[in-house]
Amino acid sequence: MKILLQPGGVLAALLLLILPAFYTPFAHASPSVLSEWNAPKPRHLPLLKSALQRPTSNEKQTDLWTPLDDQGWRPCDESSKPPLSLPEKSEGYLQVFLDGGLNQQRMGICDAVAVAKILNATLVIPHFEVNPVWQDSSSFMDIFDVDHFINVLKDDISIVKELPDEFSWSTREYYAIAIRATRIKMAPVHASANWYLENVSPVLQSYGIAAVSPFSHRLSFDNLPMDIQHLRSKVNFQALVFVPHIRALGDALVSRLRQPYKNGAPGANYLQETTDVIDKDSAGKFVVLHLRFDKDMAAHSACDFGGGKAEKLALAKYRQVIWQGRVLNSQFTDEELRSQGRCPLTPEEIGLLLAALGFDNSTRLYLASHKVYGGEARISTLRKLFPLMEGKKSLASSEERAQIKGKASLLAAVDYYVGLHSDIFVSASPGNMHNALVGHRTYKNLKTIRPNMALLGQLFLNKSISWTDFQQAVVEGHENRQGQIRLRKPKQSIYTYPAPDCMCHV
Repeated sequence: MKILLQPGGVLAALLLLILPAFYTPFAHASPSVLSEWNAPKPRHLPLLKSALQRPTSNEKQTDLWTPLDDQGWRPCDESSKPPLSLPEKSEGYLQVFLDGGLNQQRMGICDAVAVAKILNATLVIPHFEVNPVWQDSSSFMDIFDVDHFINVLKDDISIVKELPDEFSWSTREYYAIAIRATRIKMAPVHASANWYLENVSPVLQSYGIAAVSPFSHRLSFDNLPMDIQHLRSKVNFQALVFVPHIRALGDALVSRLRQPYKNGAPGANYLQETTDVIDKDSAGKFVVLHLRFDKDMAAHSACDFGGGKAEKLALAKYRQVIWQGRVLNSQFTDEELRSQGRCPLTPEEIGLLLAALGFDNSTRLYLASHKVYGGEARISTLRKLFPLMEGKKSLASSEERAQIKGKASLLAAVDYYVGLHSDIFVSASPGNMHNALVGHRTYKNLKTIRPNMALLGQLFLNKSISWTDFQQAVVEGHENRQGQIRLRKPKQSIYTYPAPDCMCHV
């Protein structure tokens, strides 16, 4: 078919090529073309200018890097307890199908072990659904050390890597094409132990197998026996270990952050080049910043991020395609959302937060993120504030990254590992990675800065605030948000708040 271009038709044809990117759900791994045409300018220029000229305070630097004091909480020591023998006969095989990203799947694995224990079932290594956003088909065994997982839990439940031949028909495809008696489809969110005993046990007894799908967030955090809570913690903090190549790359990145290469980028043989034992007295310290600012989050927040009309249009179209416009925040103004702390922090804003807390331009910052909406144009302000900012690409060669390239779950696993081994972790917005690492670092008593979103939203709305007032408000507003133990309240996640269920007060 021929297309005749009238005057102005060249521009119209170009727009036809560009605009479909706004209508496809798989476009949100990359910044929109229009938002790149309208590269966002700094939204808090007076604060930024002052932050770039900030003096360094040695006293404040010392306080920042000082580890947390002993808070009197420890992982519960159960080594003195004799291992319990497993029941002689299992009730059948339990399958679960987990969706979401790496950290949502991680929590689902912990819940699956707990449910298998409740039901006296043999757990089949959980199946990971293909992520519809990143199209990552990584399996449990691609990410986690399955032999370590089975060995750590051998005294708690029976686990098999795959079903025996007599049940080989029970597959994802089998359940996708028809209603099956062995599939449990209606498990309520945060179901009780009794629900599983009343609804899943009969299926196990009748068929010898039960498949629960969907399974994410399908076990309550409350009113469970303490041994089940301890088991969930054991899975999360002991049994789930990344596969060796992820740990090796993570160790190499941590080593390079602590002892930067003097002669440029590292070579391809990172295992040989990584120092086995790091001298802690001479090793540098570093912060991991989890910057979740992808198109999904930007669009769902319904906030204005300074990209102009083109960006607003792109995000509005995206909301319509993905959520059919049903986004609660859309009914509020940008000012209302920010004053309530409901807007994710931009790279510029998280940079100003860190600068106000006292981190200077000599701080080594590791950026844990997939792809930032707006690309380098949006990150440039953060990079000006922290010129020693690093990431996987700057710290490791393409050869070293070959096994994780294009695999969102493996990339996230490396970021998780580095985040767990950092001196300080800070997340720009709540989410599954934030929740999982906050919980894990609490368990290990490591410093973790939780941004006060409501306070920051109000401060950034004040366009006349001075740097001195901004800095004072930030410091005061984060004094008790740096890793202090917070006891879990009803309905809160055991994976974010491990005390008191997973920890004992000494």
